[in-house]
This record gives sequence, structure tokens and C-alpha cells, in this order.
Amino acid sequence: MTNGPGLTVLVATDSQRRLEGARVLPTPRLLTVSVVGALAYLEREGLRGATLLLTWSLPDLDLDQVRARTRALGVRVIVVGGPPLPGVLSAPDLAAAAALCRVPVLTTTAPAPVAAPGPVAATARSGPRLTLIGASTGGPRLLATLLRDLTPVGAVVVAQHISAGFGPNLTQWLGTLTGGPVVTASEGLPLQAGHVYVAPDGHHVEVGGGALRVRPGRPGQEHLPSIDALFASACTHRGPVTAALLTGMGSDGALGLEQLHRAGATTLVQTPQSATVPSMPQQALARVQPSGVLDPDGLRAALRRLA
Repeated sequence: MTNGPGLTVLVATDSQRRLEGARVLPTPRLLTVSVVGALAYLEREGLRGATLLLTWSLPDLDLDQVRARTRALGVRVIVVGGPPLPGVLSAPDLAAAAALCRVPVLTTTAPAPVAAPGPVAATARSGPRLTLIGASTGGPRLLATLLRDLTPVGAVVVAQHISAGFGPNLTQWLGTLTGGPVVTASEGLPLQAGHVYVAPDGHHVEVGGGALRVRPGRPGQEHLPSIDALFASACTHRGPVTAALLTGMGSDGALGLEQLHRAGATTLVQTPQSATVPSMPQQALARVQPSGVLDPDGLRAALRRLA
């Protein structure tokens, strides 16, 4: 067994699951049947940056104990299959989990200020649910995929880089696809559950105090709307926050996503290889280890669980 960051430990009592894990999971990997045994191995070897995959369901699974013991090691925990569990990143199957495992875990010599990756702190918050989506080149088509038939539990705010004059058409088009109202953001508009808000032409949109804040931008001098500004404004939101950064050129959104991740939000990044333009996802991944790095199908499924 290879020591060091990048180790994947799969805990599965089902032999078929272990065989599947041996085929799809990246190396180095360890396959075992006991959560307690897996934790003991990680602690004994002092492995940092490993990923612990827990298949549903396990007889000796104590989530509180797992979180406490893996946090000190900087070990990422993913539950594979079954219902989403509070405070734990989940994947629908081993193939999806394998995609997450291939993104390195960023660790430090001391625990980060936030106790755990985004899903843990985000689900601990009380208050209205908020989902933020940032996109640029190639975004409208992907937004249509992600929002089609979506009926969000909370509010969704979209910052899509778009040329002047096309914003109303985007809002109207998305409104024909979703299961709830899609409206153009305006100053002071209260955030309502089940609604999707789209930033207006030539303006930045932010959130604060349960309402939208809209301010004019500087055309030709900055990204409009600023994804960084939207993401950063949600760092003090009292409810669970999910932020997804999609396809686009440049680095807008990377800093804001990093700030949200440190604040305890669930952070999602489109896989660069699936993006029309990979720059924005790549820049985000250079700054932060997000809660999930997903292709469009994975993002669509995640938003149905989290939005």
C-alpha cells in the first residue's frame, strides 16, 4: 500500500461493491469491510489528504465518530449511495465517487478555521436555503440543463456573464424551463423560496438581509455581473448555501467560491473537461478543494438535492 495523500479507502461489506471499487477507484486504494478498521489504519499511518468512502449502509457506521476522527487528519469523507446524510458529502454511486477522489484534497499542518468541508457547516446553519450559480461562456445552455424542471426548496440566484440587451431574453427563456418563477433581480427584492433570480444587464447582484442588492457595473471594465461579488456576499447568509461555478473564460468566481467554502458553504465546480471553456473551473480548482467536481449530469443531480 502506498503511503501519502491521495489514498482512497473504500469500506463495503458487499463483496460486489469491493470488486467494483477495485475497478473504478483511482490508486492507491485500500478495500476493507470495517469503518473502525479503516479509521484505525488512517490514524496509525498518519495519512493526510486521503478519501474515506463509506457505502450505504454499514453496521458499524457512527457518523459523529467518523467526522471527529477524520477531521484531525484532513481526510475527506464521502457516503456512497443511500439518502443524503447531514454534514457529509455524498455520491450516488462508486463511479461518481471515483470522479471526486481524483481531485486532490488540500491539507495543512493544522485544521482549517472551518471545521469541515462545505456540506458539514452548511447543513448546520439554520435559515432559508440559498443556491448561487455563476457562469460565463457556454453558460446559458448548461443553465437550461441544470434548471429544467427544477422546483427549488430555497431561492436560486444566477450570475451569467451576458452581453447588454440579452438579459431579459435569458430570464424569459429560463422561465419556460423551470418548475418555479424566474425573475430579473432588482434592488431590495426579497428572496423567496422556489424562485430563481437572474442578474440584470450591466449590473452586479448580491444578497444580504434576506433580499437582493443590485448595483450598476462598469461595462467594458469588469465582468458583468461579477460572480465573485455574488458569492462573497453570501458568506454571512444564515441558512445553508450551495454555490456552483460553471464554464467560462477567466477567473471570475474562483475567489468568491474560496471565500464561501471557508465560510462553510457547499461548493460545486464543473469538471473542466466538460466545460465549453474550462478556465473558470480550472482557476477555482487551483484555489480550493470544493465539495464536488461534477459533470453536467452530476451538477443537475446535486442541485435537485441541495437547491
